[in-house]
Amino acid sequence: MSDPIGNSRSLVDDWERGAQERAAKYEAMREAAERISLTGSAADGAVKVTVGPNGIPSDVVMTDAVSRLRPEEIAAAVLEAMRKAQGGYAAELARIVDETVGQTAAGQHIVATAERNFPQAGAPGAPGAPGAAVVKKRARDDGDFSGDSYLG
Repeated sequence: MSDPIGNSRSLVDDWERGAQERAAKYEAMREAAERISLTGSAADGAVKVTVGPNGIPSDVVMTDAVSRLRPEEIAAAVLEAMRKAQGGYAAELARIVDETVGQTAAGQHIVATAERNFPQAGAPGAPGAPGAAVVKKRARDDGDFSGDSYLG
């Protein structure tokens, strides 16, 4: 004769053990993701930008070679180096997700979000890539500072 209460306890214990294991894997993923540090360079190494967790810049280094660049070239080099560093963020995060939680729906969502936010340099839709969105400033100020849409 089977023991329904004993079976229920066993199922709950198994579920709890599984939940604890999954939580430990996601904690390991979080800890590894917090250690991400990627550096991109531009202008023949005159500018280097390092990004950390979440692809946010954490350091900018310039060599004396920037003195030969015009201000707009320096600005462009900083952006290029930052985009190069950020372009590797999704791949590094995908590696971490694969090693910790595997191909779970949550892990795939995390990687897909990173890929959307930080496309690889030269990828379609990446800043500076062919077909990338270009934001243009309005030709004149209409004086409306409300931020409200007239559509709705």
